Amino acid sequence: MKVELSPEQKKIRKLIEEKLDVIVHFLNLTREERQKQSYEKIEKVYGEMGKAAHKLHMTLDPKPKLQRETLRLRGLKPEHPEFYHHIRPVEELLNYLDDTHANDEPVDQTLGETFYLDVFTRKWGHHDRYTLLRNEEGWLIKHMSQSEQGGRDAEPILSYVLRHDYVSYPRNLSSIMEDIWYRAAEEGLTREEVQGMLKEVSDWISMTEQNYPSHIALKKNKQKGFFS
Repeated sequence: MKVELSPEQKKIRKLIEEKLDVIVHFLNLTREERQKQSYEKIEKVYGEMGKAAHKLHMTLDPKPKLQRETLRLRGLKPEHPEFYHHIRPVEELLNYLDDTHANDEPVDQTLGETFYLDVFTRKWGHHDRYTLLRNEEGWLIKHMSQSEQGGRDAEPILSYVLRHDYVSYPRNLSSIMEDIWYRAAEEGLTREEVQGMLKEVSDWISMTEQNYPSHIALKKNKQKGFFS
């Protein structure tokens, strides 16, 4: 639904759009072209745009809905006089005026969904399946008779079950698992998109496992060195 503006509010919006166009044009210039411009002038334009956007924001009822990430990045409340001294919140303000649902947060679609990691293991000589249930706490890891709740980075459970099967895995696996969890929540990813990411993780772990230099490692039936 579009926000109905008064004649005065329409004038302010037009001013905001004009200032935004000047800034976007400046940012699209090459580095050399920007150096020929007056940075003091563009800073003044930023200030004028921010002041106008703040004024419009304060006249609106209800207040515009902006995205959580924008609020986090700005580190200011929208009612702060300097909140709109940046392109991102100004663009969201204009989008909101055209559609009050434009800045709605994506819906987390995959809580409670089951996913799979199909990982090659040297122990078994084939791909083994690890089942992951995505929930509020993180990832519930199921493998054979084991079923344990891990955090949003799937730890400490995922690394435990992989080590239990002597699987070599990338050092920053937990970081990627956490990124997938949060992207699923914040971007409203579909089950297929999340499973696609986990397929890449499966391939990543399998590649690490398959490239383990077993020809170098001491055989179990041989005496190992002091620092083994």
